[in-house]
Amino acid sequence: MTLLTNVRIHAIGSYLPTHRAANADLLPRFSIDEEFLRTKLGIAARAIKDNSEETSDLCVKAFHDLQTRSGIALSEVQICCVVTQNPDVSIPHTAAIVHQKLGLPRSCMTFDLSQGCAGYVHGLALLTSVMASLDLRSALLFTCDPYSKIINPADKNTALIFGDGATVTHLACNLPGYALVDANFGTEPGSAECLIANGPANEGAVRPTLQMNGTAVLMHATRAVPASISALLAKSGRKLDDVDLFLLHPGSKRVVDLIKKSLKLPDTKVPFEIESYGNTVSSSIPLMLQQPVLEKQHARLVLSGFGVGFSWGSCLIELHN
Repeated sequence: MTLLTNVRIHAIGSYLPTHRAANADLLPRFSIDEEFLRTKLGIAARAIKDNSEETSDLCVKAFHDLQTRSGIALSEVQICCVVTQNPDVSIPHTAAIVHQKLGLPRSCMTFDLSQGCAGYVHGLALLTSVMASLDLRSALLFTCDPYSKIINPADKNTALIFGDGATVTHLACNLPGYALVDANFGTEPGSAECLIANGPANEGAVRPTLQMNGTAVLMHATRAVPASISALLAKSGRKLDDVDLFLLHPGSKRVVDLIKKSLKLPDTKVPFEIESYGNTVSSSIPLMLQQPVLEKQHARLVLSGFGVGFSWGSCLIELHN
């Protein structure tokens, strides 16, 4: 297949707060046993940010990690995009705050992308397209959705799942890395309320509280994601066996297992890595992608995110050295 762009995923930086909240401590409160925790959720602990840390602070710490992995020149960055639904403040956009904290150039485009668990694939497609059409050479794609801001600790449906974290992907031209080959997207009609923060839900709350219909999310994901991946590969002229890794958004172990079973994928091709830090929403896929990008051993990967909306996005990326 002929690629339409020379934009590459060159390097990924990340930040996970050191503090962990153990899910085992919450089992008596929710009448859940350890087997459910291990086989259905797959999350033993959640990374929780400090109360003093804002979304932009987590992004900056992820950038500092990126600097240790890639010789990136701040003066050459032309786009700064932050994928988040939990910004520092309503105005301005978080990307402008990150721009200020990092000291990025005056000529740098800044904007936020309000997407959740499918946000990384959306951001990757958008930034690759903008860079190709405007002949831009260097961009930063941040992801950060600290759901600890909006979780009700007494809600059985959400309190055991979400963790905090941030990533930043350096997109650059003509450098070794992974190139976007193709992508597809979708939104299930009439499903917007399956994940919703419509509040404040409690008297005295200063922020909305997340509410989730887990059954609806599971139903939409297990139907939409296999179809999305199958259509993506068919359009790209590839088969499932041509793909080395499938990085599926780890909403829970159960949803990943069901998608994997539907596509008849081996365990070795579908990593699940969130046991010690939780579902980090838009950061979940780039956290899993960080090591493959560093090692550059896999020729071809499929990324698929799904969640809030209910929306999804899948893409195929290929290694170019």
